[in-house]
Amino acid sequence: MPKASPPLISSSGLAFDPLERGFINDPMPAMESGLSEYPVVMHEGTLDPVYSLFRYADVQRVLLDWEIFSSEPINWDLDALNLGRATENFILMDPPRHTRLRTLAQQGFSPAQIESFLPRAERIAQDRISYALTQSSFDLVSKLSAQLTTGMITGILGLPLEDWPLIRDWTNVMQRNTMASFWLKEWDEVRAQGVARVTSEMADYFHGHLKRLARQPQEDNILSVLLTTELDGERFTLEEVESTAMLLLLAGNETTTNLITNFVRCMVHYPDQFELLKQRPDLIEAAIEETLRLEPPLRMTIRSVTADVEFHGTAIPAGNSVALWILAANRDPEAYDQPQVFDARLERARHLSFATGPHFCLGARLARMEARVFAQELLKHVKDIELLSDPIRSDNGVSNTIVSLDARFTGY
Repeated sequence: MPKASPPLISSSGLAFDPLERGFINDPMPAMESGLSEYPVVMHEGTLDPVYSLFRYADVQRVLLDWEIFSSEPINWDLDALNLGRATENFILMDPPRHTRLRTLAQQGFSPAQIESFLPRAERIAQDRISYALTQSSFDLVSKLSAQLTTGMITGILGLPLEDWPLIRDWTNVMQRNTMASFWLKEWDEVRAQGVARVTSEMADYFHGHLKRLARQPQEDNILSVLLTTELDGERFTLEEVESTAMLLLLAGNETTTNLITNFVRCMVHYPDQFELLKQRPDLIEAAIEETLRLEPPLRMTIRSVTADVEFHGTAIPAGNSVALWILAANRDPEAYDQPQVFDARLERARHLSFATGPHFCLGARLARMEARVFAQELLKHVKDIELLSDPIRSDNGVSNTIVSLDARFTGY
């Protein structure tokens, strides 16, 4: 077996490496130490210095202050290693550029638009639950949660459903690299080539797809809305829609797959809640929020520091990056009573899994709808859930991604 790399050097006494298998499988010891003892950690072994923050108030402060904590990368080479040709999208922009593009993009995510996708979500959820109930065992990710979200995103973007294996390949490669470059101790050419391949293929794919949609717009997909939307005389350019489409495909597919997978896991790990929801389906949405809080699809996000700042007596100079550990912030005892408890009956402070401020997740309403529809079907038809194997996780501890997990559903 290859020898595990040592933890990243830390000036605070807390050392951990998000690309190391021990952290990937169990990040909570590091998160708990960050919350209790080491609220600021400087990681000195990375290509560029990065500081970790853990507490709810600190993470919220950064997310709300886009002028000091920018979404635009300091080191574009590192971000190209994350996103390749997909870097020209509005999540990597600050106002006013971000505001213009997001305002346009929001037209594709209106409540009415999301509601129009509800029948599709219901059909796919019913099909996947029916399939699962006929199997003695099945892969929870590849046969259920990933197929649900890929089936949704292909319809929402107007893509052929038969392209879903290609789309899963793209999203698997990209989630492996999501913000991983910030933790590398040396340049990783294999990662760089993988990202370059996928984003080049995606760019070519969407370039042709958008040209077809421009000639023959469709009423039932978001990209047609984005191509034809005009606000105050402004429209998206074809290149802007292309980059936005790539973002939606990656973010909307992988993160919602993680949410649905982790909802099932939570129902197993908290069987009292599974029984409660069977009796109280009105609590389904609250249970989804608890899943998002305790098992956020992304454990962390990154911001660039544009001016000297200080947290808990530790100075962070301009020109550095801050890692915001949402996984820890969502369990901060200063923000939540009983933070480690999953309970759909409790009133909770707003979790940060969809961020907050100007970069609040554009697809949050869609993700919640997909998860709600799936949960309703699950509770209606499934009496018992068994997990038959340990989860196989991605090799990137920044994401909360399980790539395979054997399960069994028993119906009524």
